[in-house]
Amino acid sequence: MIKNRKQKFLNHFNKLASDYTKYKRRFGYYWRDIVAYLNYFLTNDQSILDVGCGTGDTLSKLKGGKKVGIDISPDMINQAKKQHPDIEFRLMDADNLRIDEKFDVIIISNVIGYLENIQDVLLSLKKVCKPQTRIIITYYNVLWEPFLHVAEWIGLKKKSPRQNWLSVRDVKNLLYLSGFDSYRVSRRTLIPFNIPIISFVFNKIIGRLPFFNILSLNYFVFARPNIKP
Repeated sequence: MIKNRKQKFLNHFNKLASDYTKYKRRFGYYWRDIVAYLNYFLTNDQSILDVGCGTGDTLSKLKGGKKVGIDISPDMINQAKKQHPDIEFRLMDADNLRIDEKFDVIIISNVIGYLENIQDVLLSLKKVCKPQTRIIITYYNVLWEPFLHVAEWIGLKKKSPRQNWLSVRDVKNLLYLSGFDSYRVSRRTLIPFNIPIISFVFNKIIGRLPFFNILSLNYFVFARPNIKP
């Protein structure tokens, strides 16, 4: 059953690969905000590993020195290599990493819900962590699940196989069980597209208020290896 689920996701992303960059450009406002927020925590001399990199568009816009992107989809990796020849991309399953080097930052952006065994992936990532490595996980707020299904139904969002919807507690527990300590949780984006003035007010002002903040579309969980004394 697990293999069938993984194959379903693989088929989906292979099919999506040819026009994935064009699709992301349609929602440039949303993706630019994610990139801008991630870049706030990055520097140009850090090594970056992007897990589930897709066509590499997000990784290409992130700060960093050495950048490596991995993905399970051959078609996504082929597109990434064509579009971003200056970045290293590898066809690889995240729960069976074949990488000898270690990274300063590991990004898992909007893919954790598609992973068949999240804990296996997190445990696999430990082998590429330094003591000071930071992991940043981004994913959709579970409260948005019905709205995103409607967006798929009316064509505003690409249809995708059913994913796992996780709470902050779920993610933090999985990190803890895998030997990581979560140290920061951020929430962003009440309106994922650009409506002049309105998007700014809701995303930059109202979205930072305590009650409205928990309604944000994107969650960011930051973690580091648990170094035992």
